Amino acid sequence: MFFQQQKTPVSGGLSCQLPNRSRIRRVRQVRLLRQLVSTLMTTAINRSYDLANWPEVSSLLERATNKMCEQQRSSIKSALTDNTFSNLFQVQTGDQRRTFSLDELCGSSSHETSQQRIDPKAVSDVLFGTDGLISCSNSKRNQRLMEDIEVAFILDIVNGIEIGPIITSGRNRLIALQILLKAAAPNAALQRVNIRCSTIHLADRSQVESRIVSANMGSRKMAMAENRERFAGGQGLNTSSRDALIESLPTVASKKVYPAAFGALVKLCAIERGLNGLTIDQYAASGVTTYNALDKANKGLSNRIDQDTNLLVQLADCACNNLQQALPEVMASTSRGAKNHKMAKILVRRVAEQFQLSVQS
Repeated sequence: MFFQQQKTPVSGGLSCQLPNRSRIRRVRQVRLLRQLVSTLMTTAINRSYDLANWPEVSSLLERATNKMCEQQRSSIKSALTDNTFSNLFQVQTGDQRRTFSLDELCGSSSHETSQQRIDPKAVSDVLFGTDGLISCSNSKRNQRLMEDIEVAFILDIVNGIEIGPIITSGRNRLIALQILLKAAAPNAALQRVNIRCSTIHLADRSQVESRIVSANMGSRKMAMAENRERFAGGQGLNTSSRDALIESLPTVASKKVYPAAFGALVKLCAIERGLNGLTIDQYAASGVTTYNALDKANKGLSNRIDQDTNLLVQLADCACNNLQQALPEVMASTSRGAKNHKMAKILVRRVAEQFQLSVQS
């Protein structure tokens, strides 16, 4: 009787605990999936910064619409009518700065040669953080954009032209400002709204990419894949698309760019084919690791690529053609190690087999 009495609550306890554990696992899986989707969707190639092109921040627009009070909504509408929005939401500066329309800033993506990134968390902080733009509370010291968007122009002295604008700091602020405006005046034409920006003039792409890296040091941690592509962009490699990369590759003078080029080709392939499982940065990292492993095991490979850059493209294409087939093996692996390293190990083996290259054990 004693054992029967003890058995019932234990059994009942287990039956109650198991669903909880199952739910916890499902919650964790959903969180990981959301994180993956966010990483996949917040990277892009030459996508206009128009808010309509970034559906991953749509929940922030809904939140802004619900949180904004009528007083703030009314003041924004008045500022749009009087063309004084910049004065209302930007701090005063002692120098004369140039203004750009939202249309110009959104279209600045056409001048970029590296992967774009939008961080929904950073956008949320601009809107709802400690000093966020949206609040009817007096607890915040200032509902103004505390730092102007920075845009750069490349001066082409030889041809007498300037290339730009290129946003070097403030992409997330630009998205946040559009959400603010859309929440206040959903039916208004916002393309001609003027935003004051800080402008700088740089000599070449290398300086632009260096400026973007340095500008992000204090706001977000840049992934290694992005750092590599920024460096490669400074050397003249255009990673905005496969065709642009292949066209610019022969002009690159540094062999240090080849791993980034290989990684970018693998990443672009994953984006084009809509492959899941790994994040965009992980696909790029797997490509970089694959190239470095092949280069290390095959002396003179980089010299051969110097003579014919199409060889690098062929190697990368082979890796791309094996991504889909390798994914199940990577996802099923229970061994320790990052997914991108597991993917690279498979790609190295398959590329080496096709091109009769050596592989280090």
